[in-house]
Amino acid sequence: MEVREVDGYFELTEEPTDPKLSNRDLAPTPVKLRNWGYYEYIAIWVGMSICVPTWLLGSSFIAAGFSWRVAIGTIALGNIIVLIPMVLNSFPGARYGIPFPVILRSSFGVYGANIPAIMRAVVACGWFGIQTWIGGSAIDGILGVLSEGWKVVPGHIWISFVIFWIINIWVSWAAPPWKGSRAIKIMNDTASPVLILIGVGLLAWAVGEAGGWGPILAQETTVADFWGLWPAFLVGMVAYWSTLALNMPDLTRFAKNQRVQVVGQSIGLPVTMTAFAFLGVATTSASVLIYGEAVWDPIDLILRTGNVLAEIVALIFIVLATTTTNVTANVVAPANDFANVAPKYIDFQRGALLTGIIGIAIQPWRLLETYGAYIFTWLGTYSAFLGPIAGVMIADYWICRRQFFRLDDLYKSDGIYRFYGGVNPAGIVALIIGIAVALLPQMVNWRWFIGIIVALVVYTILFKVWLEPRSGYVVTQAQYDEANQ
Repeated sequence: MEVREVDGYFELTEEPTDPKLSNRDLAPTPVKLRNWGYYEYIAIWVGMSICVPTWLLGSSFIAAGFSWRVAIGTIALGNIIVLIPMVLNSFPGARYGIPFPVILRSSFGVYGANIPAIMRAVVACGWFGIQTWIGGSAIDGILGVLSEGWKVVPGHIWISFVIFWIINIWVSWAAPPWKGSRAIKIMNDTASPVLILIGVGLLAWAVGEAGGWGPILAQETTVADFWGLWPAFLVGMVAYWSTLALNMPDLTRFAKNQRVQVVGQSIGLPVTMTAFAFLGVATTSASVLIYGEAVWDPIDLILRTGNVLAEIVALIFIVLATTTTNVTANVVAPANDFANVAPKYIDFQRGALLTGIIGIAIQPWRLLETYGAYIFTWLGTYSAFLGPIAGVMIADYWICRRQFFRLDDLYKSDGIYRFYGGVNPAGIVALIIGIAVALLPQMVNWRWFIGIIVALVVYTILFKVWLEPRSGYVVTQAQYDEANQ
């Protein structure tokens, strides 16, 4: 098994053979299959961002009493912040064609990588459950609009939930990474332009029903303790995509080059998220004027309009948007993570099925009962665990490894990433300390920020003092080139 460099990008001349560390889903993507360009990365962020949870981000601000200016400004700021670690962690994915759990092997060890990978996977399973519940609710709404009799069918919401669950698992099975994720690519390429058009139509409806922009934009902040509440919402905005800030390499491994993934993400993420979240902000603000209360759930709002055609079209939009986001953002990552634990027994498709099962077990309907459960209980809590993982990854690749991996050794149990029994103690210690500090009561409003900074600093210190002096643990590009002359 040899490493081949093609214009600064690396691949293996043959697939790794260790069944404990690789299967065809975890193996590096050949350079010839790395064909995603600007449009794919912009489209994939449009597809992932235009969904009900993004709407809920915007509408939760209005439900909590913030003005539209605070809502949009915070959402934009949060997405710009999370874009930084996302792009940084995307670089090794594009350069080596490897997914997130394989990248973790450098900072946590070939076996220790399973710990942060499973942590990320569980969060993704939660999101899969949330998105599936939303999609199921939309299907239930469509069937209820088409037939009044559907509303009296025992357990109709659960039937709809199962239907949407099956649709998502089927789409996921059609898109394993070893096929170059062609199904995901096609879905995003075709769905994104349609979703934008429907979103603009919904915005026009909101403005018209509220009597124009004036009444909507005139509403001011009514929060009593602004600085006591706002930081938690900022962390929620960052936490929303802190998941992809870790596993975006699962998608950038298909990039033609670094430029397309950097530019594509920089345009696609902050612009689309801010624009679509504004739809939630504007519509929820309009609901206060129309119904006398902030209706933060778009499905509930849609079903109040009384316009059958508009309800069906809007709910179909939610089903399409939710499917696109769910498969791309909430199945690819955990399926790869589960496969990383036992590559011999779990491939991408079995990992996708496991994701779906855990997504149900998490009981997502409870996380969507109120905006408080969504922002504080869900987003705020898991940010304390994902921030430190991002900190360790950035420190390892950009500071300690100097942007170089031994690609072949990432798939060897006796290579330089074995460390101590397959575990990098520096990564584990930094992760534990980062999480512990982030979970302190005093840090409740700043968990993600505290976690990523503490873990980055601790890992860098431990690596420089503990690991770097030991021969073999650090191999730079120059050292590798010299050894292979």
